[in-house]
Amino acid sequence: MFKRTYIVAFFIACVAAAWLVALQRQETLRASIPLENRTAMVQLSSDSGRTPPQRSTQRAKIIALPGEIFLKTIDMNIDEDEDFEQVIIAKQSAASSALSLSVADFSPTLGIYTRSFDGLIAATKLESIIIQPVDVTGDGLSDLVVQGLDASNNQTLTIFRRLAGRGYSRIFSQSGISVSLGESTNAVWSGDATTIIVRKAAHLRGMLEETLYTWNLHTSSFQKSAQKFMKDSESDFSGIDGTDAQSFEVWLSRLWARTDTPSDPRYFYLDRARGELILGESQLQQRWIIKSADRNGNRLYITCSLSESSDLDRVVTIDAKARDTIALGVIDQQVSHFRHDEGWSGTYTVSNQTPIAIEEVVHGIPPTAQLKVSAVVDQRDYYGRYLGNHNSVLVLSEDKSILVLNKKYFEGVSRLFQYGENTVLDFQQVLPGGLTGARLIFTVSISRASDGSIAQLRLDSAQIELDGIHSDYRTPYLFTKTS
Repeated sequence: MFKRTYIVAFFIACVAAAWLVALQRQETLRASIPLENRTAMVQLSSDSGRTPPQRSTQRAKIIALPGEIFLKTIDMNIDEDEDFEQVIIAKQSAASSALSLSVADFSPTLGIYTRSFDGLIAATKLESIIIQPVDVTGDGLSDLVVQGLDASNNQTLTIFRRLAGRGYSRIFSQSGISVSLGESTNAVWSGDATTIIVRKAAHLRGMLEETLYTWNLHTSSFQKSAQKFMKDSESDFSGIDGTDAQSFEVWLSRLWARTDTPSDPRYFYLDRARGELILGESQLQQRWIIKSADRNGNRLYITCSLSESSDLDRVVTIDAKARDTIALGVIDQQVSHFRHDEGWSGTYTVSNQTPIAIEEVVHGIPPTAQLKVSAVVDQRDYYGRYLGNHNSVLVLSEDKSILVLNKKYFEGVSRLFQYGENTVLDFQQVLPGGLTGARLIFTVSISRASDGSIAQLRLDSAQIELDGIHSDYRTPYLFTKTS
């Protein structure tokens, strides 16, 4: 009798132990999912059936320490080997406001990822953080440059130097109204050494304290090389109402142009209704989705992404220099030491074109006086799946579109608009990592079924030029709508 009791008790104990181990394993796996990917998407009644964009759930490649909360993960090749490392932004505890950076490196010997470095960063606002592998010290090794904002919306810069062995060491961490790497405002200060300029508000009203830091090879540290006081040229401009980001955005909602290079004009517009930044030139148009916006005086710090499916962020800094002048800068999240610069940074002034010409400018369309623009196309009428000749496929949706032509697969974002007498499909390919790929332009012709829905769709390859739209005279693609 007692023997049976012991067997039953032992069995129950084993089941309980297995349950506890499984529960602990489940909590460990859950802790490896960054907080950024645990957000629950709730559909409100006002959404009119719109489905929120789904982001893939990315797990951290290492286990969180007791009390540690992973907030964000970024896969990067920071040591230029064959394997990607993972940079993790975390909080040491739920009550802590400070953020830290951890590096998970792949160990070929063990065949797993291990934690190789932990360090505190000056930034405290998660959405604002951009990480770049850059050789700051000139030793041929990519250091980690972390930029962002603190609780006071001051710009921050933290640099971790990559050691000759394994790991990193923090060599610089500062915050200020602006913190710039590798720039100089005075020719006397310029030189071969990497420089950092930190600008902070001085005790005197309308003055800035500018401090120059240069890399000292002998001490392996950034040292203060010079300091001066300068007039804050932006303090005299008070044309922006309020102190919040929304007031800045209202003031900014005009068409801006950069015309310092006549052969390469650039245009910028903030679309508050859609929450997008529109940047365009004669052959390229991009729409960046705004994720967050923070303001510090006459500076607006916008974090955005290229598409809903992109995991790589970019930051746009906008400084209001005068009523009709802004300075725009772009900081891209990098996955390697190669920098991605599309040339959008510079000084922009208000364009003499009217805001209604925004769509025309960014698409390279002639002014309204030269081309009659019809009503806006109802995008939802075209949403669905289409099958075409030669195994071609077309999927149009609000968040992501797919195009398969001649056995080539394209995934990205699309937009339909009326261009004179033609309906135009503008398809922008989005590559893995959020970079832009091919841009395809088609004129669209449709035939409708008896119930008024689209039955068939025809795409003709075309190009938009200053004097209008021109067909490429290639074989058209014919599609039948299936759903």
